Amino acid sequence: MDIGFALPNLLDSDEMRLFAQTVESLGFESVWAADHIILPIEKTDQYPYTEDGSFTRPSTAPFLETLTMLSFLAACTERVRIGSTVVIVPYRNPVLQAKMFASVDVLSKGRVVCGVGVGWLEKEFQTLDVPYADRGPMTDEWLTIFKDLWTAEFPEHHGKFYQYDGVQFYPKPIQKPHIPIWVGGHTRRAIRRVVNYGDAWHPTRQTPEWMESKLPYLRDFAHEVGRDPDEITLSLKRTLHFTDTGLEESDRIRSTGSMIGTTQEVIDDIKRCRDIGITQLTYDFRTPDVHDCIRTMEHLAEKVVPAI
Repeated sequence: MDIGFALPNLLDSDEMRLFAQTVESLGFESVWAADHIILPIEKTDQYPYTEDGSFTRPSTAPFLETLTMLSFLAACTERVRIGSTVVIVPYRNPVLQAKMFASVDVLSKGRVVCGVGVGWLEKEFQTLDVPYADRGPMTDEWLTIFKDLWTAEFPEHHGKFYQYDGVQFYPKPIQKPHIPIWVGGHTRRAIRRVVNYGDAWHPTRQTPEWMESKLPYLRDFAHEVGRDPDEITLSLKRTLHFTDTGLEESDRIRSTGSMIGTTQEVIDDIKRCRDIGITQLTYDFRTPDVHDCIRTMEHLAEKVVPAI
């Protein structure tokens, strides 16, 4: 089982470096950065992963820009993969975004994962002047553009939202045939996007049992379009908190699909994920304290990993 960790909302570069290098030194697989450009002052009821649609972060939560973060993480580490969980694809120009991912892949010597999503926060789309209603088809077209620019000698695209020809795009990413695309989302449309464009399905805030219930649809659609479903990596992202380590539990930690339990319960949960076919787990934290996050990672490395 590969295990990675999403960075908490940190502003101190020394703490960010410490977090990433701890992930690497403990032998874990990856470090991930989330994506928000702005957050609204007024409360929202659009967040897909709480019962009332409220977002669990305050509007003052300090989200650094995702691709900039990945560049920093690349410079801080040597082995771990670095990925976006997830970049909201329509927010950025597709050609520039493809260039940014390719650049980080070159600088990191081929360690980038392009985790993608369509987004959910309408106010953010409005502020960035991106059509909220078109976020799904725009994401699909942007992913087509990414692959074209990353692989074609003479890229060319004539789509509904974007067109180009008569250009070249270099350097190409180090990873071949292209940077792996991990698709987030929990809807049937997201699953179809995984099959059509993705190398992995990377939903968030769900249980292993929920994910297992959706796999027949993924496999059926993959067979329908002529793709082998076994070539699609299954990844699940959730909050992790141990209840038997003495660390305080944040009031903000509870959300759909969180893994909150004793050490043995976490061990059992990971084994359950493995039995389902999930081969990668990404954990985040609902505490901003980097040292508490590190203590949780150390406990996972010392008490859980040997048991699985």
